[in-house]
Amino acid sequence: MKFKRVLAMAVTAVMTCSLLAGCGGKTESAGTVDSGTGTAAQDTAAADTKGGEKTNLKFYIWSDEENYISKVVEQYNAQSDSVHVEMISIANDSYDDKLKVMMAAGDEADIVDIRGLAQVTQYRDTGSLMDLTELVKNSELDISKYGAMWDSSYPDGQIFALPTRTTCWMLFYNPDLLAEAGVEMPEQLTWTEYAEMAKKLTAGEGPDKQWGGYWVDWHTQFMATQQGVYVNADDVTAVQDSLELLNQLYNVDKSHMSLGEMKATDTQYLADFENKRVALMPQGEWMINMLLNDINAGKTDVSWEIAPMPIPDGVEPGTTWGQFQFAGITSTTKHPEESFDFLKYLCGPEGAAIYASTGMVHAYTDEGAEAAYKEAVGKDSVSVIFNAKKVQESPASSNFDQILNIYKENAELYLLGEKSIEETMDKFLQQRADLMGK
Repeated sequence: MKFKRVLAMAVTAVMTCSLLAGCGGKTESAGTVDSGTGTAAQDTAAADTKGGEKTNLKFYIWSDEENYISKVVEQYNAQSDSVHVEMISIANDSYDDKLKVMMAAGDEADIVDIRGLAQVTQYRDTGSLMDLTELVKNSELDISKYGAMWDSSYPDGQIFALPTRTTCWMLFYNPDLLAEAGVEMPEQLTWTEYAEMAKKLTAGEGPDKQWGGYWVDWHTQFMATQQGVYVNADDVTAVQDSLELLNQLYNVDKSHMSLGEMKATDTQYLADFENKRVALMPQGEWMINMLLNDINAGKTDVSWEIAPMPIPDGVEPGTTWGQFQFAGITSTTKHPEESFDFLKYLCGPEGAAIYASTGMVHAYTDEGAEAAYKEAVGKDSVSVIFNAKKVQESPASSNFDQILNIYKENAELYLLGEKSIEETMDKFLQQRADLMGK
């Protein structure tokens, strides 16, 4: 199988890189940006080859992706005779703003990392991304390997970015804490059952309190998303249901750390789980990579497994949400063909094999991907990821992010106890109507 052959090569290369201190003797090193200041630590602009100089491409990413994308860049540079990719990493919390400025100014970026379909749509509408439709059509890249979410990514058939990895939300849990409480994890929980389980797993008080669950405040409309309902829908009843359940977990049952306490203590979800203070944690697949890194580094010995995300009543078992993370070529690049050559490598079977070797889930799912990922992670329960029925986390709508921000501002006030649910939803709908000019 092609994927397994490529995976074996990728794992060997990654191990060799580690032994050779970042492949210093084998490949070109990737250029970076200091994630704290954004100051470039520039790499050489081009690398000498037998035929002269390599074409240098600038590839901007956010810093959380360095661990696995850097390995793709290293291996691509090692095998390319004509192209050298300079990876430039920007701090997570400032990446989106800096990318907007760069794209608007037409700076010398060739390839950019893009968070989700909504941002792809925005950059498409501003003319900042190159149309890849014909390049993809005339290439050997098998886009069917991106699965069902790909079919809803570009309804009009025009392609402006390719997916690198796919996110997938699931339920992480500590089996030791469940066993101590005499609780068993079923094949599929409903959200009502999840809330009851979290109460049973909550124990103690104060700084030593064991939380039944932990819910980050990034995605508070979760039950709506599982039903294909978004904050730009005409009927947002399911959005309100999600908020009310989260308020129950935070402020009524007190089985989850409240939003107010999270903000006051600047708590870190990963640290709380690794320190065995949390039994249940709905999170994305990126947490697997974080856990593996910290366990391998000796920072934690936490026991963990994953289960399907809980579902609303009446929703098909295994339903969750996720989104693609994308990479696209800027419309101002002077090297479109070279940029696409790297993009195919990053977003095709070669990139998929390298991602799997680091415990990350790539968007490109070839034969053997699940087995390869299981082998890299060492847990059979990761089958949950490959069996999940994923709904797009956000629709292909150019103003969706603006509507979502309005919703989040109002939702936060409700979860902090400053507004009633009725006031919250009324205010959100009014502000949404004002934005839409209705």
